[in-house]
Amino acid sequence: MSTVTADQVPSLSAWRNYARNLWRWREFGWFLAMGNLKARNASTSLGLVWWMLNPLIMAAVYFLVFGLILDGRRGEPQFIAWLLSGVFAFNYTATAMTSGANSILANRRLLVNIRFPRLILPISAIIETGVGFLMSIAVYYLIVWPADGVSPGITLLWLPVALALHTVFNLGLAGWTARLAIPFRDINNLIPHVTRLWLYLSPIIWPLTFLRDRGGLVEDLAVLNPMYGILSFYRMALMGRELDTGAFVLALLWTLLLGGGGILSFVRHEGNMVRHL
Repeated sequence: MSTVTADQVPSLSAWRNYARNLWRWREFGWFLAMGNLKARNASTSLGLVWWMLNPLIMAAVYFLVFGLILDGRRGEPQFIAWLLSGVFAFNYTATAMTSGANSILANRRLLVNIRFPRLILPISAIIETGVGFLMSIAVYYLIVWPADGVSPGITLLWLPVALALHTVFNLGLAGWTARLAIPFRDINNLIPHVTRLWLYLSPIIWPLTFLRDRGGLVEDLAVLNPMYGILSFYRMALMGRELDTGAFVLALLWTLLLGGGGILSFVRHEGNMVRHL
């Protein structure tokens, strides 16, 4: 199977051929993701349950520190539902970035010995992390319904749209980290620090109303955070909030810029990957 090189990508027919090629290799990507899931959880007693426990434990720590001790829940009456929706969604993004880099570094032999569309590797990483995210969403209401009185409503119909936007956004980020993993082999040591800083700068562990006393400029900068629109969309779907049109537009724009840009950049340079491994 042929791959699309940098000089071929601008052609619409080249994109169609590449998409068809990806479709032919879909089962390979699926089995690679499922194999990685099984291998990752084979040595633990709880297995996939850790995909739910890890963000829950992290959310509990943030609630204790930022919600109770620092009173960061000011202005948000349903703070637990707010916090969990943000932590679960951000954890999906953070793990996608790490898994994207690992998808290249851990599959050098496949890249050298088999000719296939390389985007399959970041896609398999997104499938793997997406399974964990869906599991966390499945238990979301079991926690927030008794804690905050948040129950599923008609806005839950927007959840597939939020998932689709978020997944494309994450695939683009995984594409960026996968591409950078070749010239910069230590990227996995850097990603946790980047995502931790991003977490603290995002309206995840604190509501946006927390910034209103600090001036309009600070709040405006927080709104420009790439995760803001996606988080707002999830909270609208999961918590029954009103649709924020501005946040939805921001989610679309960042998905196109970071998501689409990451996918395009990865595909344009995938033909040069093997020679640099």
